[in-house]
Amino acid sequence: MDKNNHFNKIQKITEIIRNSKNMIVLTGAGVSTGSGIPDFRTPGKGLWEKVNPYEVTSIDAFYANPKRFYHFYRPRIEKLNEVASNPSHNAIAKLEEKGYMKWLITQNIDNLHRKAGSKKMIKIHGTLDEAICSKCHSIIPSSELLKMLDSVCGGIPYCECGGIYKPNVTLFGEMLTNLDEAITISSKADLMLIVGSSLQVSPANLLPQYCVKNGGKLIIANQMPTHLDNFAEINIRDDVCVVLPEIVKLIDRLDECEVV
Repeated sequence: MDKNNHFNKIQKITEIIRNSKNMIVLTGAGVSTGSGIPDFRTPGKGLWEKVNPYEVTSIDAFYANPKRFYHFYRPRIEKLNEVASNPSHNAIAKLEEKGYMKWLITQNIDNLHRKAGSKKMIKIHGTLDEAICSKCHSIIPSSELLKMLDSVCGGIPYCECGGIYKPNVTLFGEMLTNLDEAITISSKADLMLIVGSSLQVSPANLLPQYCVKNGGKLIIANQMPTHLDNFAEINIRDDVCVVLPEIVKLIDRLDECEVV
């Protein structure tokens, strides 16, 4: 890491954030790797290096072979009880608390933003904290889903109505949750801070373009390049668990100086 270049970027990002009036944050799986949750596309480590997502985690795969589906998804649900929010989640919550972040849009389904204290949040890919019946749409907590997987014959969690419970997340082949609201918020933002997202998943990767189209700025904090890097005011490719707390720390210091 070039320390001078790194610090210059932190200073510039801090200045842009403090001058913004309507900043939103878009987060992806890279935010949660610091909590021990693997992302999807990092070469050599991403989840999709090991399985074809369309064969295992699409809505078609769920209906075709729910037992196989849960063989992949169950460990991810169980892991939620073992992990905690990390410094990047906490820093984003702090930006909201201080009034700089107006909305958080997350692609993550681990609910760690909520654990960190974020409140104004749109979860466009749903959450692993609960499961929904594919037929009657009743919802149960994931703790109950895990009990059903242990107790039911064949390992398939059937609802009383005959439907099958699935994690309340957006699978490949399904429409995103709250997409229209996310588009509206993105279109009104004067700044979008993108954290830990490769911007490869559509249509979530279109949200930054709504921001830019309406005159907003982009800042991208992600360890891998993205296709929107050329549209960003600043790209910073260091660990977001380091970058975000540094930004908040500098904001705190500058805010205190202004008060004094």
